[in-house]
Amino acid sequence: MLGIIQALNAAGDRVSVGSGGYGEYSPTAVSSRMLEVTGLRELPDPGWPKLRRIVRGLSWGTATRNWIRKMDPAPDVILVYGTAFGYLARLIPLAHRLGIPLVLDVTEWYEASHLPGGRWGPFAMANSLSMRWLAPKADGVIPISRFLEDYFCRKGVPTLRVPPLFDFEDRPEASLNQDDPLTLCYVGSPGLKDRQTISNLVLLPSALGSTRDQLRIHIVGVEKSAAAALLGDEARAAIGHESLVFHGRLASSSAREIIANSHFSVLQRGSQQYAQAGFPSKVPESLLLGTPVMSNLTSNLADVLVDGRNSSILPDASLESLVSKVSIALSSPYEYSRKEVASEARICFSPKSHADPLHAFLSVALSP
Repeated sequence: MLGIIQALNAAGDRVSVGSGGYGEYSPTAVSSRMLEVTGLRELPDPGWPKLRRIVRGLSWGTATRNWIRKMDPAPDVILVYGTAFGYLARLIPLAHRLGIPLVLDVTEWYEASHLPGGRWGPFAMANSLSMRWLAPKADGVIPISRFLEDYFCRKGVPTLRVPPLFDFEDRPEASLNQDDPLTLCYVGSPGLKDRQTISNLVLLPSALGSTRDQLRIHIVGVEKSAAAALLGDEARAAIGHESLVFHGRLASSSAREIIANSHFSVLQRGSQQYAQAGFPSKVPESLLLGTPVMSNLTSNLADVLVDGRNSSILPDASLESLVSKVSIALSSPYEYSRKEVASEARICFSPKSHADPLHAFLSVALSP
């Protein structure tokens, strides 16, 4: 979302953000005169009882609707991040009444089994209704992937496909040495969608028979105990291997430093719909820091990943394919140009590169 905002600001557009976060918003986080943020506290407080959090989760959008109603002057375009049912059920009718075009920034098609309550729970049902019934009523969609672009085009909705956008001002310098162990990393909040990646990384050192001096694996975003609970019995023996380093949640600057000082970031996802519909932000984040990606090809990754140039392409999401590639990497010279990896990534994923197309797309949405 920040990348889209930065692109619009670069095109000369002023953006007012209604933040759904429950915590207090710090005005010092905004440095642009073209950006204004209002905290609306739509999201539930993590400290609330579970039932209250569920009810709030199904009623999102009320505070945002009221905020937009009071805006003077009214916005030219309402740009909604995501497809949460509560937001769309309230904002689409409001946009129609006010005569303001509503455009969606769609970055996911959630796997029903990954949502709270599972495949047949209320969130899965709301997500399905939102994607199949409400979202196609928008005046335009900014999809993150070709899968989502094709879906909304078939529904007759104007689209402009835009990948995840990033502009790192504090880009850490890599300090890798020739004699360092091969260093891999995963940075993110894995949940169920990246369970396979975490499982493969945990099992990798034992499968290779490697030592800490040969292989180092940094896992950021999940504690060791949480990873053990996520993976279950399959990781019980392997999770204590000396090559594995669990960092838990880190500040973004610290996480980026770990990526910058890794030889590869690793991501493996299967062929499920969520993997094809999304575009993993971990990939541009890694490439922009000059770190190649070791990954199988899902979504639009084939458009940007070139084996041996900015990535090491895996044939699938299996542990065996990761073991094979890492085994080769352990016995081969590291010949990636990190400067070129970062430079080419900036062309694809810089907000400024997408500023004019985004501005033009929203301008067309304003046309009667």
